[in-house]
Amino acid sequence: MLRYVMLLLALIGAATQAHAHLASDSYLRIEIGETGTLRGQWDIALRDLDVAVGLDSDQDGNITWGELRAKAREVEAYAFGRLTLTGGAQTCRLIPTSLLVDFHAGSAYAVLPFSIECPGGGPLTLQYRLLFDIDPSHRGLLTIAAGERVRSEVLTPEHNEVSIDASPARLTEQIGQFLRFGFDHILLGYDHLLFIAVLLITAALRRAGDNEWVPIDRLDRVLLETIKTLTAFTLAHAIVLTPAVLGFVRVPARFVEPAVALTIMLAAFDNIRSILPRLRWRIAFLFGLIHGLSFASALGPMQLPALPMALALGGFNVGVEVGQIALALLLVPIVFVSRHDVVYRRAVTPAASLAAIVLAGMWLLDRVFGLDLLPLPPLAVAATAS
Repeated sequence: MLRYVMLLLALIGAATQAHAHLASDSYLRIEIGETGTLRGQWDIALRDLDVAVGLDSDQDGNITWGELRAKAREVEAYAFGRLTLTGGAQTCRLIPTSLLVDFHAGSAYAVLPFSIECPGGGPLTLQYRLLFDIDPSHRGLLTIAAGERVRSEVLTPEHNEVSIDASPARLTEQIGQFLRFGFDHILLGYDHLLFIAVLLITAALRRAGDNEWVPIDRLDRVLLETIKTLTAFTLAHAIVLTPAVLGFVRVPARFVEPAVALTIMLAAFDNIRSILPRLRWRIAFLFGLIHGLSFASALGPMQLPALPMALALGGFNVGVEVGQIALALLLVPIVFVSRHDVVYRRAVTPAASLAAIVLAGMWLLDRVFGLDLLPLPPLAVAATAS
């Protein structure tokens, strides 16, 4: 009974969150000119800014261009109050220009271009504190460009201070940062974790008929099927993520995020009554294509050259796979030990699946009717496109 309680807590623990976690990332780019001039651009998700400064003034669930423009000064004050550049012993001045809007994988972002004036000499240091006090899982994706030389950093509460110069970072450091970014993305993406958990709670079972689960006796077969399921999910991510990041595939987040919730509901219902293909790895691959689209906004806006982008994508996908393996190491031993227990097969599995359906249904409604940016006026769209 204790292991059943542990399993149910692992599967339903995400319910303590009001909504499924949508990754909170911002994109900061610092460009160093040939003469040492500095300028930057900062893309911050409107959903994050709404939490921080309250953009949706009429509380109708939509952010209009007028509402964003009315809060422009508050947005700039909030953002630039949490970004510091110092040169020597003096603090640089960050001067915002015109507020714009852009869309990354269908999600709306405020675009804050700015110039940088550093009166002091010496090496430059950047300190990043955006949203960390509200959401410690927030990540700042920093790109430092000096001509053809480009360097990237993943800023976290533990790694929030970096030097700004043209020297390239070591490849091992960059790969390691994006590996951790992918690991965090899967472990903090409760919807993706729940989907994997829904598949794994039947990892040591097979269908004897339309709806009857029976145990698999061989551990090696259970492990093989688990590896196939996790690898199929990651492979589907990679297949979709690469062209999406490179801009060849564009699917708005308002379609992708509800679809992710729907995949969880379908996979969970299949645990109760068979409606999907028998082989779980096929389900993982098919639905992994949809989950991969929800990751698409993670790296594309960094505008990295080919080699750094390849390293970032590789590290990110390996990190996702490691996160999935970590979950499997927790669940599969419990499932394997419990596979002969009638209570587990006929009560625990359906109950956990039903809880997943309810939770994913809440996420589906939230994402269908959630916060969105209403169509921008032509002038704003033209300014954004430029």
